[in-house]
Amino acid sequence: MVATREKWEATSTLPRPATYEQMLEFFGIPPATPDALDANIAKKRRQWNHKSNSGNPAGRAKAAEVLKLIQNVSQAVKRGVLDDQGGGAEAEIPATVFETLEQLWRILSEYVFADEYDDALRVAREAVNRWHNADAASALAWVVTSVVNVSGFAHPQLLAEGLAAAEFAAREQPGEVRNWESTASLLLASSRPQDAAAAIDQADRATGGRATAMLYLLRTRAMATLKRPDEAMTAAVRAVTKAQPGVAAAIRSEATDILASWAASLLPVRSNADLTRYAELIGVAAWCAYGVPEAEDRVRPYRMWAINAGKRVFVGSDRMRSFLAVITGFISLPIHNYLRSQPAWQVFVEGMGKEVTAHFIIVAAPAYVQRIHNVNLGLAFGNS
Repeated sequence: MVATREKWEATSTLPRPATYEQMLEFFGIPPATPDALDANIAKKRRQWNHKSNSGNPAGRAKAAEVLKLIQNVSQAVKRGVLDDQGGGAEAEIPATVFETLEQLWRILSEYVFADEYDDALRVAREAVNRWHNADAASALAWVVTSVVNVSGFAHPQLLAEGLAAAEFAAREQPGEVRNWESTASLLLASSRPQDAAAAIDQADRATGGRATAMLYLLRTRAMATLKRPDEAMTAAVRAVTKAQPGVAAAIRSEATDILASWAASLLPVRSNADLTRYAELIGVAAWCAYGVPEAEDRVRPYRMWAINAGKRVFVGSDRMRSFLAVITGFISLPIHNYLRSQPAWQVFVEGMGKEVTAHFIIVAAPAYVQRIHNVNLGLAFGNS
């Protein structure tokens, strides 16, 4: 039994013209509160992107239409861009009788499109039992991968079933990229990032260098899990540059989320080396986020801290500084300022849990600093 999702997650159309309230409902606002908007947009993009690589051309075209609608509506609600906020595509469940691979893929893609995963699994398993070939295994693996990507989890038995089908399909049809995408996705879901990375490398060789944006996105996630930042950032950039226009925003959004989440886990910064790594991750995440409203807003406060955390803050005595400036004709001021200052990240870390000082307020009072560190210090500019 596949977990039931909320109605807004499966909604794939909007009327023309759509009202502002209808656009918010498209992203689940309500029942969720407005502060969930960014997360809901990113979630919906990710889910429909993972539906866009079926073996049915009509299904791929429909998913592309929904991804286009998601981008247009996100631009409208986040940036006020009034373009075409209506449209999308609806599922059209055909008769479940299939004799050919084309008919099978049409049925499966429509069921997945409509979030009818139990029916999709039933039909895919029937195909495997009837045909016993790589075509049926590829289809079953894709359905299981879709279940995992939408729900975020799967029963271990279902995961094992899907992975066995994916690996069989990849062995028998190594030139079909979708088989490798399913294999890598299910290996990641099985907490096997090293094997997923190896499968992606093998896919690139087996397909003659035709690794897709989706495969590089999966590699980004694998490298992040393995704590290999340089390879994660490289894979994210390649995912974005390889992305086709119809899925580019979704690829950018997910790549940003992976890198920004990793950077957030490095906070609070505790060394200059940590700051360098944090700034690199956020810099690449900001590049990935370009043109995707919720991703740009997600990364912005982290980027502000990456810029400001290394700036030095004077922590010495203002009276002593003034005295030395006067008696030395201000010659000593630059040296004294440097010697009696610390980078903002150090002021923040050393000031946490201690008596509030003026220099700590300078660093910690901005709301974005407290938000990205998940603390509420009750500080604001102007507080004593």
